[in-house]
Amino acid sequence: MKIGKLIFTALFFTLSFISFSQEECGSDQMISRNPFLQQMYDNRVACAPGVDLDTAQVLTIPVVFHIVHLGESIGEGTNISDEQILSCIENLNDRFRANTEALAVLENYQGVAYDEDELSLAIDSKIEFCLSVRDPDGNPTDGIMRYDGSDIVYTSNFSGQTQTIYYAEDGVTSATSGTSLQGVPHTYLKSQWAWPADKYFNCWVVTEIDGNNGGNGIQGFSYVGSLGTGLNGINYGPVCLYNVTGTVGELKWGRELNTTWTHEIGHAFNLYHTFGLFGDNCTGETNPCTQGDQVPDTPQTSTNQSCNSPFCPDAMVENYMDYTQEQCKTAFTQGQIERMREEIWNDLSYLVIDNYSCQPLSGNDLGITSVTLPQSWCTDEVSFSVKINNFGGNDVTGAQISINGVTYPLPPIPGSDFFVLGFTDFSVGDGIFEIEVIYDEDQYTDNNTYYHEIDLAGGSWVEFVITPDVWGNEIEWEITNELEQVLLGEDGYPFNSDTSYTYNTCLPDGCYTFTITDSNGDGICSFDLNGDGICDNGGSFDLTVNGNSILSIEPENADFGSELTFDFCIVNCPEVYCQGDFDGDGSITVTDLLDLLYNIGNVGTCSPYDFDNNGVVGTEDVLQFLPKLGLICGTDEYFKVGSIPLNVIDEIRDLSNINHVILDKQIISTKYYTLRGVEVTYTRSLSNGIYLQETLFSDGTREVKKIFMGE
Repeated sequence: MKIGKLIFTALFFTLSFISFSQEECGSDQMISRNPFLQQMYDNRVACAPGVDLDTAQVLTIPVVFHIVHLGESIGEGTNISDEQILSCIENLNDRFRANTEALAVLENYQGVAYDEDELSLAIDSKIEFCLSVRDPDGNPTDGIMRYDGSDIVYTSNFSGQTQTIYYAEDGVTSATSGTSLQGVPHTYLKSQWAWPADKYFNCWVVTEIDGNNGGNGIQGFSYVGSLGTGLNGINYGPVCLYNVTGTVGELKWGRELNTTWTHEIGHAFNLYHTFGLFGDNCTGETNPCTQGDQVPDTPQTSTNQSCNSPFCPDAMVENYMDYTQEQCKTAFTQGQIERMREEIWNDLSYLVIDNYSCQPLSGNDLGITSVTLPQSWCTDEVSFSVKINNFGGNDVTGAQISINGVTYPLPPIPGSDFFVLGFTDFSVGDGIFEIEVIYDEDQYTDNNTYYHEIDLAGGSWVEFVITPDVWGNEIEWEITNELEQVLLGEDGYPFNSDTSYTYNTCLPDGCYTFTITDSNGDGICSFDLNGDGICDNGGSFDLTVNGNSILSIEPENADFGSELTFDFCIVNCPEVYCQGDFDGDGSITVTDLLDLLYNIGNVGTCSPYDFDNNGVVGTEDVLQFLPKLGLICGTDEYFKVGSIPLNVIDEIRDLSNINHVILDKQIISTKYYTLRGVEVTYTRSLSNGIYLQETLFSDGTREVKKIFMGE
């Protein structure tokens, strides 16, 4: 064990003893409170037959992930990204196949990596995982299913007592009945959405377990061993929190290396904790095939939390089935591997024998599998991505993707691979997105199209950017409405992260409360060396509404104590026609500037002088006004072609120096606009305020309208 890791682990253990000393896996609870499962435990004897892993067959488990989120867009909050799921599968394969090269570079905690001693214990189990590429009906799939659980309500009737449970408030529980459930029973969710257990290994990603808000406490659970198929089979499959899944994305501190999933899948393949069901002692195991964890080559031990200070001196702290921290977990023993393989061959054989769930369809097939467009939006532009899977066995070249009729080329996509095409600052338009993959040789076109309609909700764009201090794991923040509902928030940042995190949402008119707390009582200040209240090393954050900062903390002022609360209200004012023309004479002049300067100060709600709608006319409003000096307003007709409003103008070019003669009138000013591809030239004549509106259509014809504007 490296000295650096010794020092860090001691610090880690000191800081997180309370969090990690409590039960983090719910599998033992499932057994101890269920007589049927308890009987299975008592009757089951391990000491599985020996296996020569050098010549053993590779057992490939077809997996489908079920993500039960809270309605966020893909890649945000509890609706974790495809990349996070893919990193989970990749890491599981690295761990079960003892890919020590990959584990060696999986650095974490200021560059601390697994050392040679830890890696030397890893044994290739010849068990690996793949995301299913065929659904139960034989259609192409990417093996990632998503469900909005924000409206799930479960009513429990037990011993004459009724209880109503909301998934959005408490998530799931490993219990199935009782008078005080702490979440929706996991079996209820599984009964809704599980894929057939005789073809798929169902894995469940949830928002919280037993009401832990995705924080401390139980991080995951699984039945120990298979429940078989049929009625019980749908309940089989491990459950883990969204923020312990994979190795990328916003993961909680101490849960960034995917060992929670490795641990729970170990249970699903019939492994107990190394300390047994009842928390074994260091000595006294007379029959290792029936006592403890029923695996003879795991040293007898009790529960361990520390990589360097095990409860029992001979404990294998590197074992995935203990409670030690993830930075030392690298191995299953030979006996554990034999037990898992025996379970797969005896009780899960249908997953590995004549199972084609991971074999792609032959031929050519491209399909759209996910689009990260939001459900509602309040700005003119949006950034999103489209994931295109090649479900066929052949490489694909020359394909395109069409978005609202505009095509974009796709790079070559190898067979059974995928490509994610990203778009930034894409015009929202009317909110309708019609997306299609175009490939002439596609043999399966049912998955080629995607339709999405964004709710163009009125509201304000609220953004929060935070750079945590060294002790980011102590920080928690949220934005709540007047009903105390959490609309945006986060906690559990990594220790010693120098990353900035950005969160945003659309909020309607109303009043809100921003609250940020620090469990250590020193805000987001890492160090105040002089004790003078000025932070020498700290984080920062900025809260903005429609691009205007309303609350900001700089590093030197980062010590806000245990809690900082800030109340703010949002008012979405109606759009002001020709903002800046305060005297209504149809043009923006110095007179309007003087009027603006006269009104500097507090002006109340929705004042025409308040460009940023913050209730105060100040420097920012003057800066937004100045570029408008000299512009001519006019009537609605002056700014519109058909029903296209001014705010969709893509380009403005001033051609005032060009003289034209149209209908025998000399033109002294011309402005050229491009409105969504329709070219329009507006011109003004010398006399009587006559404006000539000239439109060039796509077929080459022109239309000239004469509009009287007045002087």
